[in-house]
Formats: sequence, C-alpha cells, structure tokens
Amino acid sequence: MKAWLILTLAVAICGCGAIAGEGDKIKQENAAEEAVVKRMILVQGADVPGHSKYSQLGNVEGICGRAPAYDDDNSSASPGFKHAAFNKYGDKVDAIINVDSWFVIGNQASAIQGPGQSEGHFQCKGIAVHFE
Repeated sequence: MKAWLILTLAVAICGCGAIAGEGDKIKQENAAEEAVVKRMILVQGADVPGHSKYSQLGNVEGICGRAPAYDDDNSSASPGFKHAAFNKYGDKVDAIINVDSWFVIGNQASAIQGPGQSEGHFQCKGIAVHFE
C-alpha cells in the first residue's frame, strides 16, 4: 500500500512538471507572435514607405475595430486583423496592403440610430505581403 501511494505521488509530480513546461512553451509562442504582430505595417494603398519590393502572400480578413485610417494601434480589436494575418501566413507577414474596412451592424441593433451609435464592429481586409 505504501509503495502504491509513493508511485501515485511520483506520477502526479511528473505530470505537473509536464504541464508547467507546456505553459512555458505557450508563453514563448505568444511572445513571438506578439513581436511579429507589433512590427506589421498597415497601409490603405499598395505603397509601403521604405519598402518598394515585396511579394504578396495572399488575402487576409479580420475584425479591425476601427477604420484603418486610425493609425494608432491602440484599439483593442485592431491587432485582431494582424493576428488573422499571422495565423494564416505566420511570421512571413511584414505588412498588409490595400487595407479596406466596412462597418458590420451587430445582431442586437434593432432601431436606426445616429452616426457612431449603432452596435457592431469594423471588418477589415487586405493583402498580406513579405518584404524582399
């Protein structure tokens, strides 16, 4: 009985170590993703300042929270668009060009309201590119 208890305790301790290691791995992956997303450039046209040559990776779409004309990256939803690009193309994404946005009215909007008063979000689309 004593041996069984010691064996069970040893297995539990080993299992906790594996879980802690997995948690550290996830933290490292999240930090790497945040670094890539932070350096991405969003532009409404096809010209990226300081980068005349790039290759297109493909289309990307996601919730951007605000119109792309707001160049502040402080919107909590703004990085969602960049994360969509990262999830689709990985760390190859340096910029998203031809960014366009439109307002999507939420399901809870039941009456016509004034400008800026409707429930919903901005959806963005563009083309992910990699600098050469």
